Amino acid sequence: MRVAFLADANAINTKSWVDFYATELGHDVHVVSINQRGEFAKGVTFHPLGDECGTHSFGGKLAYIARAGQVARVVRDIGPDLVIGYRVASYGYLAARTGFHPLVVAAQGQQIVVPSNSWPKRMAAKTAVRRADLINSWAPHMTAKLVELGADPDKILTCPRGIDLTLFGGANGSGRDIDVVTTRSLHRWYHLDVVVRAIGLLSSGQRRVTGVIAGEGEERGELESIIEEMGMTGRVTLPGPVSYAGLPGLLGRSRVYVSPVPSDGVSASLLEAMAMGVFPIVRDIEANRLWVEEGRNGLLVAGGEPRDYAGAIERALSDDDLRARAAEENRRVVEERGNIAKNLRRIGAAHEELVASAGRGRAC
Repeated sequence: MRVAFLADANAINTKSWVDFYATELGHDVHVVSINQRGEFAKGVTFHPLGDECGTHSFGGKLAYIARAGQVARVVRDIGPDLVIGYRVASYGYLAARTGFHPLVVAAQGQQIVVPSNSWPKRMAAKTAVRRADLINSWAPHMTAKLVELGADPDKILTCPRGIDLTLFGGANGSGRDIDVVTTRSLHRWYHLDVVVRAIGLLSSGQRRVTGVIAGEGEERGELESIIEEMGMTGRVTLPGPVSYAGLPGLLGRSRVYVSPVPSDGVSASLLEAMAMGVFPIVRDIEANRLWVEEGRNGLLVAGGEPRDYAGAIERALSDDDLRARAAEENRRVVEERGNIAKNLRRIGAAHEELVASAGRGRAC
């Protein structure tokens, strides 16, 4: 099956999905992206979009709107059996604008599914889901939001993408010299300042907590200022983005994973931590309640106050038995429900069935 995959070529989630389809399922995969660089498995064809629409002259949604005609021409030249747009309001919209069928749109992240603060994004998302022949949703709460946008419930497949359990193979409890780890990007809306301040509250007492916040983003300067202000230089570090291959090593050294992100789809970072035996402390939201049961295999924190996260971190670090029980439970949970090899085979079978029922791909 020849697949045109419209997505952010720099995203690790794109790479893992595309590479699996090419190497494990044997599809002829073509990646179309506004990004000019992308590294994929052998056999994947990359189509970076050039500057004919003035890449540097447009920002935000305008960059996608300006590319619609060019993307349609590229897809027509590929002649695929299936087009996939990964992320609803961006590449999903571009995929819908090609007029090609069968069309799959894949949703990622609750805010990306329903952009609440932007009328153009909502219109783009509605266009994508209403034209799709099949929609991939990672979780039930995302499916509900897709239906709100006008998606046909019968066209939605709810199944998480999952993580690579051959890479995140688990770790024992020894050699964990990092108390707190966060592997989310340093974006303002992720509220990682809460993690830094929580560690600072604990470090002002008898316990001297260490932390690593691995990622990059516009909040780096602010986080560095908080670390210096609270006297935690050297104990809380910001190493920048860690390579995908390097993440298991970092997680294998960590005791507790903390994420105060207030809105999510299915967080790969959370599943990676759970698979590696890192105890999760996360915001009490629907996305996290799908994976974490309060007091059993993790802790759920209501709201975004640093003192509440500090209390949860203190509880987790003080209870070795709780962390050990959670590590065993969490590995089982991710193996059962978050295995990318199993889940992408199920998703891939649905895509193949869609193509078989629709006949060869066509443009309208």
